[in-house]
Amino acid sequence: MLTAPLIEKMDIYPVKIPLIRPFRFALETVTDCESVLVRIHLSNNLDGWGEAAPDLAITGESWRTALSILEYEIKPRVLGRDISAYSDILNEIDRAILGNPSAKAALDIAVHDALAKNAGLALNAMLGRAAHSLETTQTVGLESREETIRQARRLREEGASRIKFKIGSEPEDDVERIRAVRETFGDNFHITVDANQGYSVRQAIRALRHMEPFDIDFCEQPVHHSDIDGLAEVREKSSIPITADESVHSPGDALKVIQQKAADMINIKLMKSGGIHAARKIAAIAEAADVPCMVGCMVETKVGIAAGCHFATSQSIVKYADLDSHVTLKEDPAKGGVELKGSSERLEDGPGLALAIDETLLRKVLVQTS
Repeated sequence: MLTAPLIEKMDIYPVKIPLIRPFRFALETVTDCESVLVRIHLSNNLDGWGEAAPDLAITGESWRTALSILEYEIKPRVLGRDISAYSDILNEIDRAILGNPSAKAALDIAVHDALAKNAGLALNAMLGRAAHSLETTQTVGLESREETIRQARRLREEGASRIKFKIGSEPEDDVERIRAVRETFGDNFHITVDANQGYSVRQAIRALRHMEPFDIDFCEQPVHHSDIDGLAEVREKSSIPITADESVHSPGDALKVIQQKAADMINIKLMKSGGIHAARKIAAIAEAADVPCMVGCMVETKVGIAAGCHFATSQSIVKYADLDSHVTLKEDPAKGGVELKGSSERLEDGPGLALAIDETLLRKVLVQTS
């Protein structure tokens, strides 16, 4: 009888990578990718890579807390374990550790990468449905009208057919920015908007009504994540479809949003859910209710983005993707995995995530913790 490989080693690498330009949205301004890369090594000499991309405002974690949880709580629970029992391992960690979803996601992604390599399959093929590419939005932050136009022009010239614009500041300013984009570039590309909880219910309803003429595909998270009743009210009074993002971290959250008819769509992020294992449960709940999903990202390297792409392309209920943050980094120690051109994100051929880590660059961006 064949024996499954064991998890023999787990290496943890906190990294800090500057962005090409600061990225502003309603909750904060981000200047660096501060994440934690994880490598597990199996007894058959295969490796798996994962990433934690925490955010205090969204996941309730920093890179320091993710690093600590990974080093002192998760690592001791996985060393020596049979990787084929990954579901038991991940469920045990969920029971033992409340929250900390991006730290859990780092292990989850690494385990899935290693499992797919062990099977000789691309990760999405192992998950049951392999596509080689997907369409993704590219994102313009919460900028001035002039800078919004400048960034949108660059993206359109590069072939982007789907652009997301961050909103959630003053509703009148946001409306004028979106109006200017449509007047400047016309109607032959898709626009989505994302308020990141920046509006009150009243502001959201007013802003979205004024944006109705601009052919908006959908609006993400217009109101505070805990205000499900408010989200439902915005959805009822807006002709622009509403997507729940920060309101949905877990399968239970998804069930609540769907039961209260608070959103037309759910944004699944591996860093919010705790990884692929839990994200598949969210997708299954949404599929049972016939609620479409999108897959989004935090500020991540290609490790997290590739994992998001493999998950997105394995789920038929996923209709949209926002998996572009790797192109905002000045450098990325992860090579391969995915390649973004315009709005097309192509997955590289190969087992697992199909990427490698540049060890020299990894050392350059490594955060010294002692």
